[in-house]
Amino acid sequence: MRNLPLPTDTQASVFALCLSATTDPSLHVRLTAIAPSLAAVGATYQANATAASLHLIPRVTSVGSVTKPELKDLYKEHLSATNGAARAVYDRIRNAAPNNRCPLCGVGNVAHCDHHLPQSRYPDLAILPINLVPACHFCNDKKRAKYPANAGLQTFHPYFDHHLLRDAWVRAILNPGPPPVLVFDTAPPSTWPAIDRDRVQRHFDACGLAITFTTNANDELPIIRDRLILQASRGGTAAVQQFLNDERNVHASRLHSWQYATYRALASDAWFVNGGYLTIP
Repeated sequence: MRNLPLPTDTQASVFALCLSATTDPSLHVRLTAIAPSLAAVGATYQANATAASLHLIPRVTSVGSVTKPELKDLYKEHLSATNGAARAVYDRIRNAAPNNRCPLCGVGNVAHCDHHLPQSRYPDLAILPINLVPACHFCNDKKRAKYPANAGLQTFHPYFDHHLLRDAWVRAILNPGPPPVLVFDTAPPSTWPAIDRDRVQRHFDACGLAITFTTNANDELPIIRDRLILQASRGGTAAVQQFLNDERNVHASRLHSWQYATYRALASDAWFVNGGYLTIP
């Protein structure tokens, strides 16, 4: 998981672009009439996201005389469409993730803009820039239309939830097997509020991070084995321990990466350090 700065595009500017491309006279009139309502919802969203209370945003089926399908079409026809009037906004948001890395998992390559609160439940937020987050195929597909029915079901929001990344909460556990395998879960600090502990578990589950992290970590184990064999030939168990400590420390700038969790688990496992790595196939 990674934080991102807020998008620079505003709801008003995106709405204006969508409205300018609306050719149906009746829809144009009806959209113009709900502009104040959409602006109010956008302001409420920002306030609630800042207060970690997006679960309080009401789910709607229409706004004024504009239907859910019509609201969703603003996104489909004008924002995400290749030649849409607001496509440049979509591209700016999608390309905002450094090195094209998905901020929801830190592993996949960004391929979409994900609606943090799904447009199927919140069509009035379909074109709100701060509700659009760059995401990889896997996270976007796993998350789908999940929404927070209560505070603990809010997933990590890259624009607002900086506090959820201050402490490490992704945990790797080494199962000696044979063969040795790593499994991942969440272990936030016990001093955290219960809601925040629930939230990171929800994010972990909603984005399928157990699958993503476990797959990547266990694919790396044979490489780790070979590197540790080399270290042992140079300096014995002490060199193996030092290598694992160094790798853990190198990845400490990304506390929620599978790499940091992996090396933290391996460096603290005496069985593994004292030769358990040799059983990796």
